[in-house]
Amino acid sequence: MNSSFPVASRLALACTLASALVSAPALAQTTEAPVTEAAPQTPPAAPVKPEVADKQAPEALVVGAPAPESKPVFGLGSERYFINPVLSIAGGLQSENLLVNPNPQKEGRITTVAIARFGFEGRLGQYVTFRSEFERNIRNHGSGIWEGTASMSVRDQVLRLQRWGATVEAGIVIDPASVDFFSAHMGDVLLADKYTRDPLLYSGFNRGQGVQAQYTRWGLTAGLSYTEANPLSSSASFMVGGSFGGNSRFWERPLGNFRNGQPDDDIHFRVVSPSLTYNHPWFEAKAMAQVFNINYQANSKEDPALQGYNARGNVKLKLKGMVPSLPVEVTPFFNVSRVENDVVNSASGYGNQLLSTRFNALTLSSGMDIFLSGRSGVGFMFTRVADRTPSFIPPTGSTPSSEPVLSTDISFLNVGATWWMFDQVALGARVATFTKKIQGKPELEERDLSGFLTLRMLL
Repeated sequence: MNSSFPVASRLALACTLASALVSAPALAQTTEAPVTEAAPQTPPAAPVKPEVADKQAPEALVVGAPAPESKPVFGLGSERYFINPVLSIAGGLQSENLLVNPNPQKEGRITTVAIARFGFEGRLGQYVTFRSEFERNIRNHGSGIWEGTASMSVRDQVLRLQRWGATVEAGIVIDPASVDFFSAHMGDVLLADKYTRDPLLYSGFNRGQGVQAQYTRWGLTAGLSYTEANPLSSSASFMVGGSFGGNSRFWERPLGNFRNGQPDDDIHFRVVSPSLTYNHPWFEAKAMAQVFNINYQANSKEDPALQGYNARGNVKLKLKGMVPSLPVEVTPFFNVSRVENDVVNSASGYGNQLLSTRFNALTLSSGMDIFLSGRSGVGFMFTRVADRTPSFIPPTGSTPSSEPVLSTDISFLNVGATWWMFDQVALGARVATFTKKIQGKPELEERDLSGFLTLRMLL
């Protein structure tokens, strides 16, 4: 410092510096306090969740949500190493009215319905989660409860690794891109009845043993799933059409012959599914191609392979507002899928041959939900499945062979309402219809109407 600087000025400057040093800790504490409070809300290097990560989202009824970041209320263990129970229960009444049926003597009835899903999920540190879930099926008219007839099935059995925006899963997994958008108010019996489950299956919903990988960034998720096993290993086999032994659908073929209590193992099914999903605060969109290969006789090298594909697309809007002081969300959605695959010539004397005409099916669905002050509200969904199944008529005399196509149209309509009385418990009411028409066979037409009144709990 310049020695000519006045003494009084130097003293004033020293006092100012001392005062600043004394007040610095308080100033630092004031500016750092908000950062300290916000830190727990954004922990560093947290695993990236898949698209459907909210346990309250409609899709969570099917896909399920990943294990929580920290130990939940019912969890056992530490904050990052824990196991947590999974439990969903639904029960109530179903009124079934058969309007048109191939068996005109068959009667409708009122049934008390019940379904339960149970298991556990957990986390092993920062990057590893797992989920194991079983189901006591709903079965028709309460046939799955007494004297050892309870129908149990294995649902999710998945080990998941996540890091740097990437997810790898193995086990019995669900491809989230294969799940159509659907009305949240159809979930009163956990989407286990034919009015809600079958529309998803016709469009290519894929739950099954396999492996899949996803990478998410900026709301865009690229995914790839792979399954190669018996057709019953994957629900994607439901979409494959044609005539497979006794005019049955493809997924029914392994069930036609049981050996030592096990389904027929002569058929092999492979499906590869690349997909793209985009999630935005205002809308969601999905696009997927499911390419499959079928070995119809794994015990023979002479049968030709059956090739096929399913092209899918889905979009949902998320419109939010206030009416007038009540928060309202409207979510219209639309789904489309088109399946096409080879068909085996099942006529006698034409073994190991494919028909020239391929099976094809178009599935269209649309609907809308209106949420009033949370998850309660009303919604509807309509689905139409139009499939064209070829068959074979051998040549007779001067008449050449032909491959006539049989047209089948199936439609589903669901209209429902939900009141969430508590965070985990809801009261649901729904009306559902099913219609099936086969071209040229009016005697096989089906049409029914059902009503549901249920309670459900999702833990």
